[in-house]
Amino acid sequence: MKYFLSSIITLLGIVCFSNAYAQLMQKSEADSLAKAKIQKNGLLNFDIGEAKLTFNAYADFGYVVGPQRTNTFYDYTTRDTVTQFGRRDFTSYPLYANQFSLSYAYIQAQYEIENKLRFRLAFHTGHIVDALYIEETPSTRIIRELALYYHLNKKWALEIGIFPSYFGAEIVLNKENLHATRAYIADFTPDYEAGLRLHYKLNEYNTFTAMVLNGWQVIRETNTTKAVALAWSVNKPDKIVGNWNVYFGDEQPLNVNYTLFRHYHNLYFRIWLSKRLMILPVLDAMIERKPPNGEVGWNKIIAPALSVRYGLSEHFGVAARWEHIYDKDDIIPEPYTGTANRWQSNSGTLTFEYLPRPELTFRIEGRYGLNKDAVFRGRNNEPTKEDWYGIASFSFHF
Repeated sequence: MKYFLSSIITLLGIVCFSNAYAQLMQKSEADSLAKAKIQKNGLLNFDIGEAKLTFNAYADFGYVVGPQRTNTFYDYTTRDTVTQFGRRDFTSYPLYANQFSLSYAYIQAQYEIENKLRFRLAFHTGHIVDALYIEETPSTRIIRELALYYHLNKKWALEIGIFPSYFGAEIVLNKENLHATRAYIADFTPDYEAGLRLHYKLNEYNTFTAMVLNGWQVIRETNTTKAVALAWSVNKPDKIVGNWNVYFGDEQPLNVNYTLFRHYHNLYFRIWLSKRLMILPVLDAMIERKPPNGEVGWNKIIAPALSVRYGLSEHFGVAARWEHIYDKDDIIPEPYTGTANRWQSNSGTLTFEYLPRPELTFRIEGRYGLNKDAVFRGRNNEPTKEDWYGIASFSFHF
């Protein structure tokens, strides 16, 4: 896997260099089809006739301090007993404490003809990929995005392939979030999807999307049914930006003779109260039919959260987040606890950030969480109700 990704990176580098060199050699030709140039919206851009070829890169790296040390445990995701140093529970990042770690990185190529079509191909790596893509096939784990976006007309567009999810207020690109790390619930809701999306642009600020997907955060189909989803996106920069997402799917395991219907709502809106003050209210709510083991009814998850960010100046800011999760039924496998009350927690996060340039973000962050049952691990691997860490991180996006 490492060699494959390295080969892709090397190949892209050779292509970029070769094209750049070719364009420089043809600078004097007025009819040159491609002109290499560096712009703020891409690492490298090439104009190819009416199209534009853009290369982007992203990375998020940091050091985490926490109580976790060496521990031997049963990993419910890999379904194996492992021994690791610094491994944290119930999170994709920070996945390890007391060490430097790469949260997430990707390289992306995009070919676009404005208002006609866009094709993206992106490969990624990092601890977030290790944690969230563990059940995918080795050949697809490294794919962040492989999708074609085609404009049918000015109002309608069709998108098909593998792409980042609309679900969740906090995405895997932590630079785009208000905090260096994500809320617990963000790791338990879809981060990526495979399928088809039909977009309808109502006006300048509102877009509606209908989706047919392989399922709940899956590239490879895990049962015989497809999921459907709807989204309403509002985009008024510096005023209100957010989504209301709705999901309907059957989450039955393969080769069973019953259905596990799941219905999920995700709402989040970034609301600017002033030029410096922004709030981000979030609500995740889900119900799923109980398995046919004698019980009748529905399991449920409720997870509200609220973040507030205040810009101290052009380059400095501070943000705070409160989050709550109520999942006493163990709906989703990742936060499986095996305790009487399962997952019922409150958590707080405080973040200081420095933005020297639009491409760079430096953050120092602390977090404290408290669960109803002792589901976390302390310094000596003893069960504890408390979860805490400190992190210093930097990220860039070109």
